[in-house]
Amino acid sequence: MILTEEQKKGQDVFFRIITEAWANDDFKKSLIRNPEATLEKFFGRSLPLGKKIKVTDQSDPEYLYINIPIKMKPTDQELDEKKLDKLSGGAPKDTGITDYESLYDSLGNIYK
Repeated sequence: MILTEEQKKGQDVFFRIITEAWANDDFKKSLIRNPEATLEKFFGRSLPLGKKIKVTDQSDPEYLYINIPIKMKPTDQELDEKKLDKLSGGAPKDTGITDYESLYDSLGNIYK
């Protein structure tokens, strides 16, 4: 899967937040309690307007956590031939699936 520059920047921000939460319990507690203020302090600037932030601690290895994203309306997305092919089973089965174990293993080394 090829990410756009905007997606890469978002991923970078996300990884920085996770890495800090793993390394700093006070940051993690503050992030859960008051995410907007904590992130504004962490990044040293105001956050974009229009969205609230909800942070949940999903670090207990005893559980499998599932995040249910916003349900898209059919009008939100047009399916091109490639997407239609993928939905109908024409693409390889591992296309677009992230190796989360490797992703999270590498997260700890990104911002040290």
